Amino acid sequence: MKPELEIAISILTLLTMAGGILLAVHRFGLSRERFTFLRLSADAKSVYDVGGLVLVAITVHLENKGDTRINARREPGQDEYLYNKGPDVLLHAGTLKIRAVPEEVAPLHFDWYSLPPLRTATRLVPKEEVVDSSAELEQINYLDEFQDPDVDYEQVDFWLEPNDSYDQPVWVWLRPGIYAAKAFFLGPETKHQEEEYWSCQILFTVGAPKEPPSGSDHHRPTK
Repeated sequence: MKPELEIAISILTLLTMAGGILLAVHRFGLSRERFTFLRLSADAKSVYDVGGLVLVAITVHLENKGDTRINARREPGQDEYLYNKGPDVLLHAGTLKIRAVPEEVAPLHFDWYSLPPLRTATRLVPKEEVVDSSAELEQINYLDEFQDPDVDYEQVDFWLEPNDSYDQPVWVWLRPGIYAAKAFFLGPETKHQEEEYWSCQILFTVGAPKEPPSGSDHHRPTK
């Protein structure tokens, strides 16, 4: 091979390598494509009412808007929580919290953290126990159907590929009033300031159940 051709091939090889390096820097450095991007939202809808209670469906929406796979966090810390920083304490990678908004008699600004936990009864599976505790609506696992049987159902095996989405409803009986809900999703914790953590909040109302008409209120149509 002629020296001139060898030099030309070497130059082209170097240019190709440099182009690949520049592309990688642009994609994973400047464009941040190595980072995960999750769109997390929620909505609430009343679906049925009876006996002073209203059945509400709260749906959590997850959508992977990035170019990398998003995995749900699995390994808890030494305190058995997946997240325990400041006022937020989370047992599950997909945690939903529901709190009642008290009525006020004067104008008042408030935030999520000023709302007290909601005391209610919760039916647990698989033992079908009914527990009267405020802690249950603070630690609703909306990814419970992905609990891993290989680790005694204590962790979830859930992930989202790029452009994938997932909707999960949570059903709860509530009394009429105003409520706030906060949904969390935890991805892997790699190192300081690169923790995958997302949350969103919604405010919704639960209307008073409709009373069934009594027999005296019925009117027969006239012929």
